[in-house]
Amino acid sequence: MNKDVQLDLLPKESDRVMKELSDKNMVIARSKNDFLYMLDFNDEFLLFSHTPGAPDGGQKQLPKDEKHRAVIKKIVDLADSLYLAQYDRRLNVYGVMSAVEEGILSLFPGSDRDSDAAVEFEIRGGTLNDDDEKQ
Repeated sequence: MNKDVQLDLLPKESDRVMKELSDKNMVIARSKNDFLYMLDFNDEFLLFSHTPGAPDGGQKQLPKDEKHRAVIKKIVDLADSLYLAQYDRRLNVYGVMSAVEEGILSLFPGSDRDSDAAVEFEIRGGTLNDDDEKQ
């Protein structure tokens, strides 16, 4: 199993974000120091929110209908910056989010859109299900 996570800056284009979500990639919206992780999973939008340093975050599941597609597009418009995370789907999604957050904070501490680059880093341990961990 590949444990690399590729992190890229995304343009604030709602059509591109919707395509990345439909391709099963994670899209991360950042507003000041709050992060919103978005996934397309089992015909729903999964949204996870977290503020760095907070012990926990929030989670919402939204149906993939026109109303909630509009919500995702509004998030894209309101975000300070957007990121794309590509990773092996067998990895633990919470581990991926944690690694992505650390990567964003260390590599993109502000909103400098000129430093557009791809970054890869590794997640140690954790998979989506117990069977994968025994391999």
